[in-house]
Amino acid sequence: MRQAFHLVNGILNFPGCSNNWNGRGVTWLHVSTEAKAEKVEYFCGPIDRAFGQKERALKLNRTLNFYRGWENHIVGHSNGAAVALAMMRDYRKWPDIEHLHLVCGACEADFEKNGLNVWMREGRIGYVTVYVGGKDLALRLAHSWAARLLGYGVMGLHGPLNVAPDVEARVGIVTESPWADYGHSTCWDDWNFDTTMRTLAKDIL
Repeated sequence: MRQAFHLVNGILNFPGCSNNWNGRGVTWLHVSTEAKAEKVEYFCGPIDRAFGQKERALKLNRTLNFYRGWENHIVGHSNGAAVALAMMRDYRKWPDIEHLHLVCGACEADFEKNGLNVWMREGRIGYVTVYVGGKDLALRLAHSWAARLLGYGVMGLHGPLNVAPDVEARVGIVTESPWADYGHSTCWDDWNFDTTMRTLAKDIL
């Protein structure tokens, strides 16, 4: 089956900038694998992140729907993880997802509240992997009451919560080295980028 990766950035990402991790990720996947890849880009700051999330989710939904019948993989970093979950919640007509990668996710951690238990149980999602940076200062700040009011979640701080027993075998949590020493975006640094992409694409390499 043909494979497609959909790479969704977090806040403070300037669309079109050559240094964006998801733009570099598209190039890496095209050069290193047989998969196709899309970058789902947008710009928002830490405050206006609370607005326009549904439109960001719609952008991901429209991109995904071009790949019906493909094996789809979503990689969401920080708010990109929240965008992916919002897309599933608000736009139910999305193609099945083979693997959902939530990297330092600023999203709801509870699998009952965020819908992942249901979608995995229904077979809409095959696998979920949660990546936790051991030195993620940004998500520690997102754990404050003010950040919670703005809609930030902290799955990437401690990992998932309330994973249902019938789906837990398909949920992975990455915390070991080098992630134990990573901050919020360290995995995208030039010296870590190839290792990170190989981890994300291990299903197809």
